[in-house]
Amino acid sequence: MKVAVTASGPGTEAMMDDRLGRCPYFVILDTDTGKIDSLRNDAADASSGAGTKAMQALVDHEVSVVITGRIGPHATAMLEETDMKAVTNKSGKVGQVLEDFRRERGL
Repeated sequence: MKVAVTASGPGTEAMMDDRLGRCPYFVILDTDTGKIDSLRNDAADASSGAGTKAMQALVDHEVSVVITGRIGPHATAMLEETDMKAVTNKSGKVGQVLEDFRRERGL
């Protein structure tokens, strides 16, 4: 399973960003392999539709769960159209957020 965290920068030492559509990066953990990748969010600077474009990037990268502070209406609509799940109201360093998620889910 791939889990993405909205992040202020690349890597697990970055702080989690509260925004899904406008976060600068997604840090993606593959729970099967333990591999962590950082993906620049090209939608962050979009004049409109950032949430939809960011969600499409996550779908394209086969993300199953996105962890973020909050999700806007367009991204929420895309969640309803996909199998992706969202975990909200989290904060802290990306590495700790991912560790907490793994512990809570028994991964």
